[in-house]
Amino acid sequence: MQHNITLSIPNSVKYLPIAMHVIKESAQIAEIHPGDIVDIVTASRELLFNAIRHAYPKNMHGMIDVDIMFHPHGIQISVHDMGLPFDFDSYMASERQGGLKRIAEYVDELRFTNLGRKGKSFTIFKSHPMDFDDVVFQPYSDLEDESPASLKPASIQIRDYECGDEEAISRLIYNNYTYSYYKSLFYYPKKIRDLNEHGEIASVVAETRERKIVGHFALIMIPEANIAEIGVAVVHPDYKGKGIMNAMLDRIQHRAKELKLDAIFGEALMLHPFSQRANLKHGFGESALLLGVVPNTVSLTDPNAVRTEKRAAVLIGFKILSGVSSRRIFMPQVYRELIEKIYANNHLEIELARTEKPKNDTRITYELSRYTQSGTLVIDWISDDFDHMIRHYLHILYKKHVEMIFADINLMKCGCIDEAMRVLLEEGFVFSGVLFYRKGEDDYVRLQMPNSDNVETKRIVCHTEFCRNLLQKISAELDAF
Repeated sequence: MQHNITLSIPNSVKYLPIAMHVIKESAQIAEIHPGDIVDIVTASRELLFNAIRHAYPKNMHGMIDVDIMFHPHGIQISVHDMGLPFDFDSYMASERQGGLKRIAEYVDELRFTNLGRKGKSFTIFKSHPMDFDDVVFQPYSDLEDESPASLKPASIQIRDYECGDEEAISRLIYNNYTYSYYKSLFYYPKKIRDLNEHGEIASVVAETRERKIVGHFALIMIPEANIAEIGVAVVHPDYKGKGIMNAMLDRIQHRAKELKLDAIFGEALMLHPFSQRANLKHGFGESALLLGVVPNTVSLTDPNAVRTEKRAAVLIGFKILSGVSSRRIFMPQVYRELIEKIYANNHLEIELARTEKPKNDTRITYELSRYTQSGTLVIDWISDDFDHMIRHYLHILYKKHVEMIFADINLMKCGCIDEAMRVLLEEGFVFSGVLFYRKGEDDYVRLQMPNSDNVETKRIVCHTEFCRNLLQKISAELDAF
């Protein structure tokens, strides 16, 4: 359901505060980042002030219409008037400073539409920040090409992102997905440039001798941690099957080492074994099976892929880059065997920490992912009120109507981890796996709980014996409820 807010004000500055109040409140409802709210409010004020002062001839009364649209990926604000015609292209190409050019600096997109006899409108758009804390799905359909990097044509260069690549990257995503790609901010070239310039992502591209961008891969940095997700991986349809994807992944791993990241991780779709094999071939260790994070609108063209109308699962694979060989953790006894195997998958030994007494307070926060329709409880340590606190936060997530609920427990700080496990298992959670370096230097064990009948729990494909054992454990726990 699309939600719109529309208001009309006379072309007088005394009505400007009313419109600005509505815009600011709307940006807060849209859950725009506080810093971005300042930008969208500043741009809107400039746009409205220009319309009030310049749209209509002097002493002519007219109306200014403001249309606010909420999108899953951001907020859009359009300002419409029936005033004087305007040559937007000539203005933007001129040497004039300020005004509309200043507006463009605050938003991800500024668009002008000449409506002829229906007037004109200016539209600005500001995206949500990328949900780096959340688990998101990237269908690595291209990784089913198991061609070695050495098959990459000599005329194709794999290089790091350069300013100016952003439009080609957006078009490349369009060529693969049209407008169905769920990380929709990558359709905005300016956003791609900003994310790379600010170090929030590190893009790698494949470029032909004719300087055509035919591939893209990115490291997506995770806030509060020194790790990155590998994602936004696409190859132009005309260049698939040439080893380009694998060559870019090799470069991505090299970039991760250059950036001195502690680890990188990727997601493999569990409707097909190809992407699971690709991650393992590149040295990733299986660590977690996440149910229900893949939207049911996603489909694979391969006839061998499993078909499901429900939300599908992914297999998380990590590659540890920090050089450490062991981790000191509080071991939950109920899942000891599985957790030991996961650490072994990632070439890490375990040092057991001694159980501690409960702390004076419980440390729980929660996160929401609008893309995967999931909520996550992040538990760093617990106290005697943990069972009450967990039910309080679960109630919050239930009201959000998320389809999957995850619970991440700090393996390095939660000294009463067996008690935390007991309460969560009684609430209906089942095992998922381990997330390394999830926050700062800390590893977390992840539990999961479907909160909808729209989550696929049966039609799941595993490539390895460990994956099959993990799935068998999860399925048995789900069947017990």
